[in-house]
Amino acid sequence: MLLRKAYFALLSFSLCILMHLTASEHCSKLENASTVLQTNRAQFLSIADGAEKFGLELFTEISSLAGDNDFVFSPFSVWALLLLLVEAASQNTLHELNTALHLNVEPKVLRQAFNVVQQFLLRKTPTIQVESLQAMYYDTYEKVTDDYKATLTTCYNARVQNLNFSDTQTSLNFINNAINTETKGLIKDAFDEYVVEGTKLLLTSTLYFKGQWQSPFNKSETRTETFYDMNGKPVGEVEMMFQMTPFNYTRMVELQAHVLELPYGNENRLCMLAILPNKGISVNQVVHNLQKIGVRPIFNKLEEDDLAFGEQEVEVYLPRFETTVTLPLRGSLEKLGIKSIFNPKTVDLDALANSLYVKDVMQSTKIIVNEEGTEAAAVTAAILANKISPPKFYFNRPFLYLIAEKGSNMLLFAGQISSPTLPQKN
Repeated sequence: MLLRKAYFALLSFSLCILMHLTASEHCSKLENASTVLQTNRAQFLSIADGAEKFGLELFTEISSLAGDNDFVFSPFSVWALLLLLVEAASQNTLHELNTALHLNVEPKVLRQAFNVVQQFLLRKTPTIQVESLQAMYYDTYEKVTDDYKATLTTCYNARVQNLNFSDTQTSLNFINNAINTETKGLIKDAFDEYVVEGTKLLLTSTLYFKGQWQSPFNKSETRTETFYDMNGKPVGEVEMMFQMTPFNYTRMVELQAHVLELPYGNENRLCMLAILPNKGISVNQVVHNLQKIGVRPIFNKLEEDDLAFGEQEVEVYLPRFETTVTLPLRGSLEKLGIKSIFNPKTVDLDALANSLYVKDVMQSTKIIVNEEGTEAAAVTAAILANKISPPKFYFNRPFLYLIAEKGSNMLLFAGQISSPTLPQKN
Protein backbone atom coordinates (compact mmCIF):
# COMPACT_ATOMS: atom_id res chain seq x y z
CA MET A 1 0.00 0.00 0.00
CA LEU A 2 1.45 3.36 -0.99
CA LEU A 3 2.31 5.92 1.66
CA ARG A 4 0.03 8.94 1.33
CA LYS A 5 1.65 12.33 1.54
CA ALA A 6 0.12 15.76 1.58
CA TYR A 7 2.12 18.84 0.74
CA PHE A 8 0.97 22.38 1.41
CA ALA A 9 2.82 25.55 0.58
CA LEU A 10 1.73 29.13 0.56
CA LEU A 11 2.98 32.63 0.50
CA SER A 12 1.24 35.45 2.27
CA PHE A 13 2.55 38.92 1.71
CA SER A 14 1.83 42.49 2.61
CA LEU A 15 2.93 44.94 -0.06
CA CYS A 16 3.82 48.01 1.94
CA ILE A 17 5.20 51.37 0.88
CA LEU A 18 6.92 52.01 4.19
CA MET A 19 10.10 53.85 5.10
CA HIS A 20 10.78 54.12 8.82
CA LEU A 21 9.69 51.31 11.10
CA THR A 22 10.46 51.24 14.82
CA ALA A 23 9.65 49.06 17.78
CA SER A 24 9.61 50.32 21.34
CA GLU A 25 11.79 47.61 22.77
CA HIS A 26 13.96 44.66 21.85
CA CYS A 27 13.24 41.12 22.87
CA SER A 28 15.22 39.23 25.39
CA LYS A 29 15.84 35.60 24.60
CA LEU A 30 12.45 33.92 24.41
CA GLU A 31 11.77 31.11 26.83
CA ASN A 32 11.02 27.54 26.02
CA ALA A 33 7.38 26.97 25.09
CA SER A 34 6.66 24.82 28.15
CA THR A 35 8.05 27.53 30.47
CA VAL A 36 5.89 30.22 28.87
CA LEU A 37 2.80 28.04 29.11
CA GLN A 38 3.39 27.47 32.82
CA THR A 39 3.75 31.19 33.60
CA ASN A 40 1.42 32.78 31.03
CA ARG A 41 -0.99 30.00 30.08
CA ALA A 42 -4.15 32.12 30.35
CA GLN A 43 -2.68 34.88 28.20
CA PHE A 44 -1.39 32.41 25.63
CA LEU A 45 -4.77 30.70 25.37
CA SER A 46 -6.37 34.11 24.95
CA ILE A 47 -4.06 34.91 22.03
CA ALA A 48 -4.58 31.48 20.46
CA ASP A 49 -8.33 31.85 20.84
CA GLY A 50 -8.12 35.28 19.19
CA ALA A 51 -6.11 33.85 16.29
CA GLU A 52 -8.75 31.15 15.81
CA LYS A 53 -11.58 33.68 15.83
CA PHE A 54 -9.76 35.93 13.36
CA GLY A 55 -9.06 32.96 11.08
CA LEU A 56 -12.69 31.84 11.05
CA GLU A 57 -13.96 35.37 10.49
CA LEU A 58 -11.60 35.77 7.55
CA PHE A 59 -12.65 32.32 6.28
CA THR A 60 -16.26 33.50 6.31
CA GLU A 61 -15.48 36.66 4.33
CA ILE A 62 -13.44 34.77 1.72
CA SER A 63 -16.08 32.05 1.39
CA SER A 64 -18.79 34.66 0.82
CA LEU A 65 -16.77 36.20 -2.01
CA ALA A 66 -15.74 32.84 -3.50
CA GLY A 67 -19.26 31.57 -4.16
CA ASP A 68 -18.94 28.23 -5.96
CA ASN A 69 -15.23 28.68 -6.73
CA ASP A 70 -12.62 26.50 -5.04
CA PHE A 71 -10.13 28.26 -2.81
CA VAL A 72 -7.61 27.64 -0.07
CA PHE A 73 -5.76 30.02 2.26
CA SER A 74 -3.75 29.99 5.45
CA PRO A 75 -5.25 31.81 8.46
CA PHE A 76 -1.97 31.31 10.34
CA SER A 77 0.13 32.96 7.66
CA VAL A 78 -2.12 36.04 7.50
CA TRP A 79 -2.17 36.27 11.30
CA ALA A 80 1.63 36.04 11.51
CA LEU A 81 2.01 38.72 8.86
CA LEU A 82 -0.34 41.14 10.61
CA LEU A 83 1.61 40.72 13.85
CA LEU A 84 4.57 42.32 12.08
CA LEU A 85 2.37 45.34 11.34
CA VAL A 86 1.12 45.39 14.93
CA GLU A 87 4.74 45.96 15.95
CA ALA A 88 4.82 49.19 13.90
CA ALA A 89 1.30 50.46 14.60
CA SER A 90 -0.01 53.03 17.05
CA GLN A 91 -3.15 55.00 17.81
CA ASN A 92 -6.21 54.06 15.72
CA THR A 93 -4.22 51.79 13.40
CA LEU A 94 -3.07 49.71 16.37
CA HIS A 95 -6.60 49.69 17.80
CA GLU A 96 -8.02 48.35 14.53
CA LEU A 97 -5.40 45.61 14.26
CA ASN A 98 -5.80 44.56 17.91
CA THR A 99 -9.58 44.49 17.59
CA ALA A 100 -9.58 42.40 14.40
CA LEU A 101 -6.96 40.01 15.80
CA HIS A 102 -8.72 39.88 19.19
CA LEU A 103 -5.55 40.98 20.99
CA ASN A 104 -5.38 42.62 24.41
CA VAL A 105 -1.87 41.91 25.71
CA GLU A 106 1.45 43.68 26.06
CA PRO A 107 4.00 43.34 23.20
CA LYS A 108 6.28 41.08 25.26
CA VAL A 109 3.47 38.61 25.93
CA LEU A 110 2.42 38.63 22.28
CA ARG A 111 5.98 37.91 21.17
CA GLN A 112 6.28 35.06 23.67
CA ALA A 113 2.99 33.63 22.45
CA PHE A 114 4.15 33.75 18.85
CA ASN A 115 7.29 31.91 19.87
CA VAL A 116 5.19 29.25 21.62
CA VAL A 117 3.01 28.81 18.54
CA GLN A 118 6.09 28.47 16.36
CA GLN A 119 7.45 25.77 18.66
CA PHE A 120 4.10 23.96 18.53
CA LEU A 121 3.86 24.10 14.76
CA LEU A 122 7.36 23.72 13.43
CA ARG A 123 7.90 19.99 13.08
CA LYS A 124 10.40 17.85 11.24
CA THR A 125 9.87 14.12 11.61
CA PRO A 126 9.88 11.26 9.10
CA THR A 127 6.13 11.81 8.59
CA ILE A 128 5.57 15.54 9.30
CA GLN A 129 7.35 18.69 8.18
CA VAL A 130 6.09 22.21 8.96
CA GLU A 131 8.17 25.30 8.23
CA SER A 132 7.23 28.95 8.65
CA LEU A 133 9.27 32.03 7.87
CA GLN A 134 8.59 35.75 8.11
CA ALA A 135 10.74 38.16 6.13
CA MET A 136 11.18 41.87 5.43
CA TYR A 137 12.74 43.16 2.22
CA TYR A 138 13.40 46.90 2.19
CA ASP A 139 14.89 49.36 -0.26
CA THR A 140 18.57 49.88 0.44
CA TYR A 141 18.08 53.62 -0.10
CA GLU A 142 15.40 53.90 2.56
CA LYS A 143 16.06 54.02 6.27
CA VAL A 144 14.55 51.29 8.41
CA THR A 145 15.29 51.72 12.09
CA ASP A 146 17.57 49.31 13.90
CA ASP A 147 14.89 48.86 16.60
CA TYR A 148 12.33 47.42 14.20
CA LYS A 149 14.87 45.22 12.45
CA ALA A 150 16.02 43.89 15.83
CA THR A 151 12.42 43.18 16.87
CA LEU A 152 11.75 41.18 13.72
CA THR A 153 14.95 39.17 13.84
CA THR A 154 15.00 38.57 17.60
CA CYS A 155 11.30 38.23 18.43
CA TYR A 156 9.95 36.71 15.22
CA ASN A 157 13.02 34.93 13.84
CA ALA A 158 12.41 36.88 10.65
CA ARG A 159 14.81 37.38 7.76
CA VAL A 160 15.68 41.04 7.16
CA GLN A 161 17.21 41.92 3.79
CA ASN A 162 17.88 45.24 2.10
CA LEU A 163 17.63 45.35 -1.70
CA ASN A 164 18.01 47.96 -4.39
CA PHE A 165 14.40 48.09 -5.57
CA SER A 166 15.36 50.48 -8.36
CA ASP A 167 17.05 47.44 -9.93
CA THR A 168 13.66 45.79 -10.32
CA GLN A 169 14.70 42.57 -11.99
CA THR A 170 17.52 41.76 -9.57
CA SER A 171 15.32 42.41 -6.55
CA LEU A 172 12.47 40.44 -8.08
CA ASN A 173 14.71 37.45 -8.77
CA PHE A 174 16.13 37.50 -5.22
CA ILE A 175 12.70 37.56 -3.54
CA ASN A 176 11.15 34.97 -5.86
CA ASN A 177 14.14 32.63 -5.44
CA ALA A 178 13.89 32.95 -1.65
CA ILE A 179 10.18 32.11 -1.69
CA ASN A 180 10.73 29.24 -4.11
CA THR A 181 13.27 27.80 -1.66
CA GLU A 182 11.05 28.36 1.39
CA THR A 183 8.10 26.56 -0.24
CA LYS A 184 10.25 23.71 -1.61
CA GLY A 185 9.54 24.72 -5.19
CA LEU A 186 5.74 24.71 -4.89
CA ILE A 187 5.42 28.47 -5.40
CA LYS A 188 7.53 29.77 -8.25
CA ASP A 189 7.58 33.36 -9.53
CA ALA A 190 5.41 34.59 -6.66
CA PHE A 191 5.78 38.24 -7.70
CA ASP A 192 5.94 40.08 -10.97
CA GLU A 193 7.55 43.43 -11.78
CA TYR A 194 4.35 45.30 -10.93
CA VAL A 195 4.67 44.26 -7.30
CA VAL A 196 8.26 45.44 -6.93
CA GLU A 197 8.01 48.68 -8.91
CA GLY A 198 7.54 51.62 -6.53
CA THR A 199 7.82 49.39 -3.46
CA LYS A 200 9.87 50.57 -0.51
CA LEU A 201 9.30 47.60 1.77
CA LEU A 202 7.83 44.12 1.43
CA LEU A 203 6.75 41.90 4.32
CA THR A 204 6.23 38.20 3.60
CA SER A 205 5.04 35.19 5.57
CA THR A 206 5.50 31.71 4.10
CA LEU A 207 4.19 28.41 5.41
CA TYR A 208 5.11 24.94 4.15
CA PHE A 209 3.49 21.71 5.26
CA LYS A 210 4.31 18.16 4.27
CA GLY A 211 2.56 15.30 5.98
CA GLN A 212 1.88 11.63 5.44
CA TRP A 213 -1.60 10.42 6.16
CA GLN A 214 -1.58 8.18 9.21
CA SER A 215 -3.64 5.80 7.09
CA PRO A 216 -2.65 5.61 3.42
CA PHE A 217 -4.78 5.43 0.28
CA ASN A 218 -4.15 2.71 -2.23
CA LYS A 219 -3.76 4.00 -5.78
CA SER A 220 -5.24 0.83 -7.25
CA GLU A 221 -8.56 1.68 -5.56
CA THR A 222 -8.93 5.05 -7.33
CA ARG A 223 -11.86 5.25 -9.77
CA THR A 224 -13.33 7.92 -12.04
CA GLU A 225 -16.61 9.17 -10.59
CA THR A 226 -19.03 12.08 -10.98
CA PHE A 227 -18.83 15.14 -8.74
CA TYR A 228 -22.10 17.00 -8.01
CA ASP A 229 -23.09 20.47 -6.84
CA MET A 230 -25.16 20.95 -3.65
CA ASN A 231 -28.37 20.46 -5.63
CA GLY A 232 -27.28 17.10 -7.07
CA LYS A 233 -26.42 18.41 -10.53
CA PRO A 234 -23.30 16.82 -12.10
CA VAL A 235 -20.46 19.31 -12.49
CA GLY A 236 -17.67 17.05 -13.77
CA GLU A 237 -15.63 13.92 -13.34
CA VAL A 238 -13.04 13.34 -10.61
CA GLU A 239 -10.60 10.60 -9.73
CA MET A 240 -12.00 9.30 -6.45
CA MET A 241 -9.62 7.69 -3.97
CA PHE A 242 -10.92 5.13 -1.50
CA GLN A 243 -10.06 3.41 1.77
CA MET A 244 -11.92 1.63 4.58
CA THR A 245 -10.26 2.51 7.90
CA PRO A 246 -11.19 3.26 11.53
CA PHE A 247 -11.47 7.06 11.90
CA ASN A 248 -13.00 9.49 14.39
CA TYR A 249 -16.11 11.14 13.01
CA THR A 250 -19.17 12.96 14.30
CA ARG A 251 -22.39 14.69 13.31
CA MET A 252 -22.56 18.34 14.40
CA VAL A 253 -26.17 19.55 14.52
CA GLU A 254 -25.17 23.18 15.11
CA LEU A 255 -22.70 22.98 12.23
CA GLN A 256 -25.30 21.39 9.91
CA ALA A 257 -22.58 19.04 8.74
CA HIS A 258 -20.68 15.79 9.35
CA VAL A 259 -17.01 15.90 10.32
CA LEU A 260 -14.27 13.35 9.72
CA GLU A 261 -10.83 13.60 11.34
CA LEU A 262 -7.95 12.48 9.14
CA PRO A 263 -4.71 12.49 11.17
CA TYR A 264 -1.21 13.13 9.87
CA GLY A 265 1.84 11.28 11.17
CA ASN A 266 1.89 9.39 14.45
CA GLU A 267 1.88 12.20 17.02
CA ASN A 268 -1.86 13.03 17.07
CA ARG A 269 -0.96 16.71 16.73
CA LEU A 270 -1.84 17.70 13.18
CA CYS A 271 -4.96 16.64 11.35
CA MET A 272 -7.41 17.49 8.64
CA LEU A 273 -11.00 18.09 9.61
CA ALA A 274 -13.08 17.16 6.57
CA ILE A 275 -16.48 18.81 6.78
CA LEU A 276 -19.38 17.73 4.58
CA PRO A 277 -22.52 19.90 4.73
CA ASN A 278 -25.89 18.22 5.18
CA LYS A 279 -27.75 17.85 1.90
CA GLY A 280 -29.31 21.15 0.86
CA ILE A 281 -26.89 23.18 3.03
CA SER A 282 -24.28 25.32 1.25
CA VAL A 283 -20.61 25.31 2.16
CA ASN A 284 -20.88 29.04 2.90
CA GLN A 285 -23.64 28.41 5.45
CA VAL A 286 -21.45 25.84 7.18
CA VAL A 287 -18.56 28.34 7.27
CA HIS A 288 -20.87 30.85 8.98
CA ASN A 289 -21.87 28.18 11.48
CA LEU A 290 -18.23 27.30 12.03
CA GLN A 291 -17.44 30.93 12.83
CA LYS A 292 -20.10 30.89 15.55
CA ILE A 293 -19.12 27.64 17.28
CA GLY A 294 -15.34 27.52 16.70
CA VAL A 295 -12.97 24.60 16.25
CA ARG A 296 -12.56 23.37 19.83
CA PRO A 297 -16.18 22.11 20.17
CA ILE A 298 -15.58 19.95 17.09
CA PHE A 299 -12.51 18.34 18.65
CA ASN A 300 -14.44 17.89 21.92
CA LYS A 301 -17.34 16.18 20.13
CA LEU A 302 -14.96 13.92 18.19
CA GLU A 303 -13.31 12.93 21.47
CA GLU A 304 -16.65 12.34 23.21
CA ASP A 305 -17.92 10.14 20.39
CA ASP A 306 -14.64 8.23 20.32
CA LEU A 307 -14.90 7.53 24.05
CA ALA A 308 -18.53 6.48 23.70
CA PHE A 309 -18.30 4.38 20.54
CA GLY A 310 -14.60 3.96 19.77
CA GLU A 311 -13.12 4.27 16.31
CA GLN A 312 -15.14 2.34 13.75
CA GLU A 313 -14.36 1.50 10.19
CA VAL A 314 -15.42 4.16 7.74
CA GLU A 315 -15.61 4.07 3.97
CA VAL A 316 -13.80 7.20 2.77
CA TYR A 317 -14.15 8.44 -0.80
CA LEU A 318 -11.90 11.44 -1.42
CA PRO A 319 -11.24 13.05 -4.83
CA ARG A 320 -7.79 13.82 -6.13
CA PHE A 321 -7.63 17.55 -6.83
CA GLU A 322 -5.41 20.56 -7.25
CA THR A 323 -6.06 24.16 -6.16
CA THR A 324 -3.79 27.07 -7.01
CA VAL A 325 -5.03 30.52 -6.08
CA THR A 326 -3.90 34.06 -5.34
CA LEU A 327 -6.30 35.95 -3.09
CA PRO A 328 -6.37 39.74 -2.68
CA LEU A 329 -7.22 40.14 1.01
CA ARG A 330 -7.53 43.90 1.39
CA GLY A 331 -11.33 43.95 0.94
CA SER A 332 -11.86 41.10 3.41
CA LEU A 333 -9.55 42.68 6.00
CA GLU A 334 -11.34 46.01 5.65
CA LYS A 335 -14.66 44.26 6.36
CA LEU A 336 -13.08 42.93 9.56
CA GLY A 337 -12.27 46.51 10.58
CA ILE A 338 -8.65 46.84 9.41
CA LYS A 339 -8.95 50.00 7.31
CA SER A 340 -6.56 52.76 8.29
CA ILE A 341 -3.38 50.96 7.18
CA PHE A 342 -4.66 51.11 3.59
CA ASN A 343 -5.42 54.84 3.68
CA PRO A 344 -2.52 57.33 3.42
CA LYS A 345 -4.66 59.91 5.23
CA THR A 346 -5.44 57.77 8.27
CA VAL A 347 -2.52 55.33 8.57
CA ASP A 348 -0.68 55.61 11.88
CA LEU A 349 2.50 53.55 12.03
CA ASP A 350 5.10 54.76 14.50
CA ALA A 351 8.05 56.65 12.98
CA LEU A 352 6.66 56.38 9.42
CA ALA A 353 6.43 59.32 7.05
CA ASN A 354 2.84 60.60 6.80
CA SER A 355 2.57 59.70 3.10
CA LEU A 356 3.35 56.00 3.56
CA TYR A 357 0.76 53.25 3.85
CA VAL A 358 0.02 49.59 3.02
CA LYS A 359 -0.91 49.12 -0.64
CA ASP A 360 -2.32 45.61 -0.40
CA VAL A 361 -2.27 42.26 1.38
CA MET A 362 -2.33 39.14 -0.81
CA GLN A 363 -1.81 35.43 -0.44
CA SER A 364 -0.77 32.74 -2.92
CA THR A 365 -1.41 29.10 -2.14
CA LYS A 366 -0.93 25.80 -3.91
CA ILE A 367 -2.43 22.51 -2.82
CA ILE A 368 -2.42 19.18 -4.62
CA VAL A 369 -3.86 15.88 -3.46
CA ASN A 370 -2.99 12.58 -5.09
CA GLU A 371 -1.87 9.10 -4.11
CA GLU A 372 1.83 9.78 -4.57
CA GLY A 373 1.71 13.06 -2.68
CA THR A 374 3.58 15.02 -5.33
CA GLU A 375 2.28 18.27 -3.86
CA ALA A 376 -0.80 18.06 -1.78
CA ALA A 377 -3.22 19.26 0.77
CA ALA A 378 -6.71 18.29 0.57
CA VAL A 379 -9.72 16.91 1.70
CA THR A 380 -12.72 15.51 3.02
CA ALA A 381 -15.84 15.78 4.82
CA ALA A 382 -18.08 13.30 6.29
CA ILE A 383 -21.32 11.72 5.54
CA LEU A 384 -22.59 9.11 7.94
CA ALA A 385 -25.72 7.49 9.18
CA ASN A 386 -25.01 6.41 12.74
CA LYS A 387 -22.51 4.67 14.98
CA ILE A 388 -23.95 1.21 14.41
CA SER A 389 -23.45 0.49 10.72
CA PRO A 390 -20.24 1.50 8.90
CA PRO A 391 -20.86 4.97 7.40
CA LYS A 392 -19.75 6.20 4.00
CA PHE A 393 -18.00 9.54 3.78
CA TYR A 394 -18.59 10.35 0.14
CA PHE A 395 -16.87 13.58 -0.88
CA ASN A 396 -18.58 13.76 -4.23
CA ARG A 397 -20.26 17.12 -3.56
CA PRO A 398 -19.05 20.49 -2.13
CA PHE A 399 -17.11 20.19 1.14
CA LEU A 400 -14.77 22.13 3.43
CA TYR A 401 -11.46 21.24 5.02
CA LEU A 402 -9.34 22.60 7.86
CA ILE A 403 -5.73 21.71 8.67
CA ALA A 404 -5.29 22.28 12.39
CA GLU A 405 -2.82 21.87 15.23
CA LYS A 406 -4.91 20.23 17.95
CA GLY A 407 -3.08 21.62 20.98
CA SER A 408 -3.55 25.29 20.10
CA ASN A 409 -6.48 25.08 17.62
CA MET A 410 -4.23 27.02 15.25
CA LEU A 411 -5.57 26.83 11.70
CA LEU A 412 -2.78 26.29 9.20
CA PHE A 413 -5.03 25.98 6.16
CA ALA A 414 -8.72 26.29 5.34
CA GLY A 415 -10.49 25.82 2.05
CA GLN A 416 -13.50 24.66 0.11
CA ILE A 417 -13.96 22.35 -2.85
CA SER A 418 -16.95 22.84 -5.13
CA SER A 419 -15.55 21.87 -8.54
CA PRO A 420 -12.31 19.90 -8.10
CA THR A 421 -9.51 20.29 -10.63
CA LEU A 422 -7.68 17.06 -11.29
CA PRO A 423 -3.93 17.12 -10.64
CA GLN A 424 -1.68 16.74 -13.66
CA LYS A 425 -0.59 13.14 -14.14
CA ASN A 426 3.14 12.51 -13.98
